[in-house]
Parts: sequence; structure tokens; C-alpha cells
Amino acid sequence: MKLPLHLLLLTPTTSLLPSITNLHHTPSRRVTPLHYKPTDEDNVWTVLANTERWISETLNKSNESAKKAKSMHFADDRTPDPMSADANAKAVDNPYARKEVSYSCETGDEICKVVGGIFKKVREARELGERNGNEHGGTLRQTNVVVIPNCAELADFQTFDKMVQAVNYARRTARDLNFRKDENDNNDWVVSINCAHLHPNYGEKTPEQQLEDMKEEDESGEVDLNLQEYKKRRNEARRSPYPSVIVEVMSTPSPDFTPPPMSFADPDGDLEYGEEEITSDDIARLNAIFNMRPEDATRDAGFYDALEEAFGDQHVRARTPLSMAQNWVLAIDPAFNEQTSTFTTSDTRHVDKAYEYVFNTLAMITAESPVKGQRSYIVLPEFLPNSSYSFDRFAGLVMDIIKSLPSMKDTLTISTFHPEHISAQEASPVPILVVTWN
Repeated sequence: MKLPLHLLLLTPTTSLLPSITNLHHTPSRRVTPLHYKPTDEDNVWTVLANTERWISETLNKSNESAKKAKSMHFADDRTPDPMSADANAKAVDNPYARKEVSYSCETGDEICKVVGGIFKKVREARELGERNGNEHGGTLRQTNVVVIPNCAELADFQTFDKMVQAVNYARRTARDLNFRKDENDNNDWVVSINCAHLHPNYGEKTPEQQLEDMKEEDESGEVDLNLQEYKKRRNEARRSPYPSVIVEVMSTPSPDFTPPPMSFADPDGDLEYGEEEITSDDIARLNAIFNMRPEDATRDAGFYDALEEAFGDQHVRARTPLSMAQNWVLAIDPAFNEQTSTFTTSDTRHVDKAYEYVFNTLAMITAESPVKGQRSYIVLPEFLPNSSYSFDRFAGLVMDIIKSLPSMKDTLTISTFHPEHISAQEASPVPILVVTWN
């Protein structure tokens, strides 16, 4: 059955599904590296519907178990207390229910593209929080579940876990980088972003980790069964149908720590600080400035005459950051190869967008099968231009994420050129990230 385009856009995702039972993926861990056997209807709608259904069922099981235990009553739950409610009590809608949850699908199958997509969602969450502070002014809290169904490399939980941990470490360390302050920054609002992850094999340990746990149990001489049961249920609650990353953004007003302004008492009552009398001489000087004709200012005539004599009829070309970087690399870097080397540039100054751009660039170059020794120059003129150490630290964090990816950790190395570098041979006119392919 084919539906018109306007119905596809307006109809909820669940209405496109022929049946709920037939769309559940059957585990097939020994057949496919994705742990779930794809079906003919395994598209974006199916992936998102399965994930949303799994989350709803998991939360429903948690609530049902709490009701059966009759020992837990949440503060934000407006339903009657199971310990004291009578049989005729009706459930009340919970005004604190978390409905600000959205779902998105990262359809890329290449690992660098997936990492770039994760940072894209982080950037969009940050921009949403900043825009909320500038436009609406109310506290914002929103959650986005990013489902990653097509990357076979992330089917292994250990790989996925290490990647997410490296991404979170890079995000936290970004607070220590020396950024250039912008006048447009809204310092009156605090935007915080958290990233968690779900996986079909969440909590599974390697044989080495299992052996280490057995040694600890032998040394302690006892086994805490309650703790083991708690860990088992915690891991099962995070075993989603597909590898997923949960991006949560919260935008709140920043606390005001400034003391109240001091008041100065004027004994006479007629003295105002900072006020000066405007005289007729000041007005005359202003009139003289605004009445000047262009031909009266001839101080720069010699400068333009010298340019005309030096260049003749040639035009003075504007120098862009990319052209400056290209000319400098051509003159300084002996590893530059005009046949294989590439240049890309971005004017971002935000760290999440810089990560997104770098990993998307790596994914683009990887798709073209780079040769050994090829160099790729990523020019970032507005990103960390005042601190060579911070820019080098950023490059190290990028390399940490790459080392967490088995298919990429031995394929490239990253170095930097920066205007503030202590070595004259590496002091480039703009910050440059250099990728050398092994």
C-alpha cells in the first residue's frame, strides 16, 4: 500500500506499521554482527518504533513491579498511594511526566560518520538550550534518543562503550580549553548536556573482566547476592534493541553571585559623579570633524600612490585564512604532496561543532581510500586561535576517540600547526589540524 506524501509526513510512525508482533526483531547473534536479523521492513520508521516501544515496555515493567511491591511511591507520582488508597481511587494524570522525549536515527554505517553524527546531536542540543535562554527565558529540559542501527562495528558492546566514554571525556575536558570570548555569548544561562548509552548486550564483560571479578570474590570470601541481582536488573533495563545514545539538554538561569551595588551618599545632594559640562569648544570641534570633505584628508594619499607604483594595473587580492594556510604549508611542510594532499576549512569556534566537522571530514576522506603517507589539512581559523596548548590538547582528544575505534586506531596520526607554537617551523598563520594516513 502506498500513501501520499502528506500522509507520510503527518501520520504517526506507529500507524505505518502493519502489526506490532511482526516488527519485533528476532535475536540472531550468531548469524549477523548486528545481533538483530534485518527484515524487509527494517527502515527508519521501524527502528524508531521498535525503540520507542521497548522504552515504553521497560518503563511500564518498572512501574508495575513498584506497585506489586507496595513499598515504593515516587514524589512526582500523582496516582494514589498503593499503601493507603482505596479500591475506588482513580489514577490522576501526572503533570511532571517526561514527555519532552524525541527520537532520531543515525543511518550511517561508517564509524567516523557515526561519531560525527553524535557530536551533531550534541551541538543541536546546545544550540537549542542557548536559543531557549535567548528567546523564551524558561527552564528547558529535553531528551533525544539517537538510535544507531546500521554500524556493524558498534554491535560489540565493548567497542560501543569505549567510544561513548571517549566522547564524554572529550566533552568534559573541553571546559579546560582556552576559548576566545565572544560578545554574543549569553552568560546569563547555563546549558548542560549529558550523554548516556544503551546497547543490546549492555553490561556484558570480556573473559578478562570476568576472571577479575572471580578473583575479587575469592579475595573477599563472600558473594553479595542482592548486589548481583541489582546489577543484573540494571543491565537488562539498558539492553535496547539497537545501540543508542541518549542526549539530554537542560537550560537554566545562572545563579547571581554578584553583590548588590554600593550606594554613595551625597552630603550636598547636588553632586553627580562622572558628569562633565559640555562647552562651546566641544561643539565647534565636532562641527569641524563632520564638515570635513574627503579631499581634505590627504594623509593616506602617499600610501595608495605607493601601491599603484608597486602593482601597476594588478588588483590587490584579499587573503583568506584558507589561502594563507595553503601558501604557508606549500613553503614550510616538506610532506606536502600536491597530488594527494587535501585542504578543508571551517569557521567554527565551538568545540562540539569542531569535533563534528573533523570526524565528518575523516569519514569523507576514508570513503576515498587514502594512500599511505597522504596528508589532509583541516584549517580552523576561528577555533582556539590564542592557545597552542589548547589546540594541541583538542587534537589529542580527537586521537583518543580514534584509538577507541578498532577499525581506525592504526590508520592515521594527528599533529598540529598553530600561530602561537613555540617552534618557528610550526607557527602557522592560522590553526591547522594535520591528519597523516598510515
